[in-house]
Amino acid sequence: MMEIGTKSPTSFEQRCLILNAAAHSVRQRSIRGGEDIEGWRLSRLMRDACTDTQVKLAERKYGVWLQAASGKILRNCQPGI
Repeated sequence: MMEIGTKSPTSFEQRCLILNAAAHSVRQRSIRGGEDIEGWRLSRLMRDACTDTQVKLAERKYGVWLQAASGKILRNCQPGI
């Protein structure tokens, strides 16, 4: 029987795989822009996460990064502003 709040190994492994794939996208986007050092650092954090705590931190920071990135895209797409 597992304790409440623990993750099954399969779930943890899936989260790590998803983070690793997303890290590749974050890295490509930060390199393409040329000046997104924070995105590059985030991609390293996401790729290197190997404990539950590191995965949670990487997921949280990735969510913040996605919101900031989507905000930049929306500001650039608004005509006449």
